[in-house]
Amino acid sequence: MKPDYKLVAKAKYIHLTADLAAEVWQECYQKFYPPKQLAALIGALQSPDAIEADIDGGANYFVVQLGGKPIGYFAWKMEPTALHLLHLYLLPAYRGKALGRDILASCERLARSDGKGRVRAEVHTKALPVLAFFKERGYRPGAPEPAEAEGIRMDLTPVEKFL
Repeated sequence: MKPDYKLVAKAKYIHLTADLAAEVWQECYQKFYPPKQLAALIGALQSPDAIEADIDGGANYFVVQLGGKPIGYFAWKMEPTALHLLHLYLLPAYRGKALGRDILASCERLARSDGKGRVRAEVHTKALPVLAFFKERGYRPGAPEPAEAEGIRMDLTPVEKFL
């Protein structure tokens, strides 16, 4: 079965995306942040209001559905020279099934068709399997960079692929 990508534009899908984000971020980041900090990060970066602000700022969010069931989401934004992949998250049961690889390949095709020379993203520096996922697909990691949200430090590693 092939997944469907549902553009997030209506409030219903914004809230669905925020619910997915809360679930996936909890699972992905609980080992890096205490519960209160993680809740603050989710609220600041992936709440319905934060997602709506991202969309208003030019981001394109999509819910990934398989058989009508939401299993993840991704978001990207076009920049002058690159497609910036902002988010790519799948529920644990759907990882390792080539879905993320296919989404990433779609983003690369979209970037090329829009005349962009690269795709870039930021990955949590301690998320080693995610960094490996990008490296296996030809993405070059840069030096880790400190970032902050809600006064909480997040170390992010930029990754990019020239097309």
